[in-house]
Amino acid sequence: MFEVSRRNVEWLKENYDRLKKEYDNRWVVIQDGKVVKSASTFDEIMKTVRKHDPNKILVEYIQSKPVAMFF
Repeated sequence: MFEVSRRNVEWLKENYDRLKKEYDNRWVVIQDGKVVKSASTFDEIMKTVRKHDPNKILVEYIQSKPVAMFF
C-alpha cells in the first residue's frame, strides 16, 4: 500500500510542471502514474474517488499560482 502511494507521489512531483499546464485549477486523481480523472470541483472529483481503491490513488489539486502559507 505504501509503495503504491509513494510511486504516485513521486510521479506527481516529477510531472507537476506539465500537469500545471494541462490541469491548472483542477482536481486530479492519479493512479499508476497517470491522471485517470480531473474535475473543477471537489464534489465532482469525489464521485470518481468513491469508485477507486483509496489505497491505490492520489487526489491532488493542481495550480500554477504559488500558495502562501502562514503559521
